[in-house]
Formats: sequence, C-alpha cells, structure tokens
Amino acid sequence: MNIALKNNKRVEASPGQTASCPVCGDNVVSKCGQIKVWHWAHKSADCDHWSEPESEWHKNWKNKFPIQWQEVVIGKHRADIKTPSKVIEIQASSISSSEIIDRERFYGNMLWILKGEDFEHNFDLRKKGGIYTFRWKHPRKSWWSAKKPIFIEFSQGLFEVKKIHAQTPCGGYGRFVDMHTFVRSFNKKTLNDLLQKI
Repeated sequence: MNIALKNNKRVEASPGQTASCPVCGDNVVSKCGQIKVWHWAHKSADCDHWSEPESEWHKNWKNKFPIQWQEVVIGKHRADIKTPSKVIEIQASSISSSEIIDRERFYGNMLWILKGEDFEHNFDLRKKGGIYTFRWKHPRKSWWSAKKPIFIEFSQGLFEVKKIHAQTPCGGYGRFVDMHTFVRSFNKKTLNDLLQKI
C-alpha cells in the first residue's frame, strides 16, 4: 500500500517510518529500498486480500490523480483510485474471473485500467473509420467476465475496449482516447459539481 495513517493523516512511505493501516488499524512499516516501489507493509499478511505488489507503472497511474483519491478505504478494501464519480482499479498482473466479478459487484460504478505491455504483441489492431477492430491472440480469458469498462494502456496510447467477444479467436473493437483528457475528465466533473453547489 502507498498510503497509511500517521497521527490521523494520510502519508506516503518514507525511510524508517511506522504508521497504521487505514483498513484494519494494525501497524505497518515503510519499505523504502532501491529496487521496489516505496510502500507500506503489514508485519504479517496484508489485511486486504485484493492487495497485490505494485510496480512503478501502478504508482504512476495513481499519481495522475489527487492523493486524496488514492487508496480510498471502502469497507474492507482499498480502491486504487476513488474519484467523486467512480472507482478506478489499475491491474498489471493476471486476475481470476471470480475476482473480477467480486470487485465489480463490490465497487459498483467502476472501470479497469490494464497494463497492456505484457500482451501488446498478441493484440492486433486494425483501423476502420473512427474505431479500431482487434484480434487478441492468446487472450486473458478472465477479462471475458468483466462487465465494467476496460481501458488498456499500450505503447501507442490508452485503448478503450468497446466490445470484446468471449470466444476464441477473441476479437472486438474500441478506440484510442487521449490519456490527459481521460484523467482531466474526472477532475473536470469534480469542478463542475463544486460550481453547481455555489
């Protein structure tokens, strides 16, 4: 986890520190080496069984949003990002169909951002008008269970999956969206909501 509580304030890990887990309240210690991303760790197992080791890619995505939206506690889980309008789950590692279903059911209004770097070479895109069709060789079939929006970050940009066919060969269609516009859309909605309350 990147955020813990110290003196009832949300803090990021720094060398030689202890704090409290925002979910269970147990002590956590800072892990600030030179190889892994700096983070907080429970002395035993993490209390959030959805928690996974995070890469620099994962942390970079979180840092695109205000810190108060990062690792927001909802029930017994820490949402990667919770904007005023929805939860954003950032996924780099493989995940089972049952966990995808569980998270979507638990968070409700949410979307996924996937790290496409590991399977980009198996994802053939063809431009057709304003959209791209795709053929996904050796697909990660667990994503066939997803009912919430999926965005995949490829080297050429952020790809929004509009339709995925749950079959082999796997195909579908989508479009590329500007990453800055995507991130700003959540900030813009928040600003509009605040202006309407004035």
